[in-house]
Amino acid sequence: GNSPALSAAISYANQNGVILVASAGNDNSSARVYPAAFSGSVVGIASTSDGDTRSSFSNYGTADVWIAAPGEMIVSTYPGATYASSSGTSFSSPIVAGTAALFLNFHHSVNQTQAANALAKARLLTPDLNHGRLDIYAALSDMQLLKGVL
Repeated sequence: GNSPALSAAISYANQNGVILVASAGNDNSSARVYPAAFSGSVVGIASTSDGDTRSSFSNYGTADVWIAAPGEMIVSTYPGATYASSSGTSFSSPIVAGTAALFLNFHHSVNQTQAANALAKARLLTPDLNHGRLDIYAALSDMQLLKGVL
């Protein structure tokens, strides 16, 4: 849930140039989940299927979700020096965080607002996913246009 300590930590991170990305949750709900619900300060991430629809488990709605990214059957490392696939918004968020890291490659002073605005150049799917599914090319193209402004 929300707390003054969490709010202060997020504010501190934003003031120091950290781009924050958080999973929106896996309860098939529009209820607020923190820290994703700190809209404007944190980019909340939902999950999509390989069919480009909202994953059945993914939380949704503009209170928590800024954009979505693939989050079903994502192959990752697994205990025992092997690999396995799993699903959830926790698998969607690193894809968006990686995109934000690419933004920093364009310019070291990219802030939360600039990153969120570039990420909003997403592929619209349904209103419950707010700006839509991550479009890395569109987001990076937008960031490239901003490069001359930063």
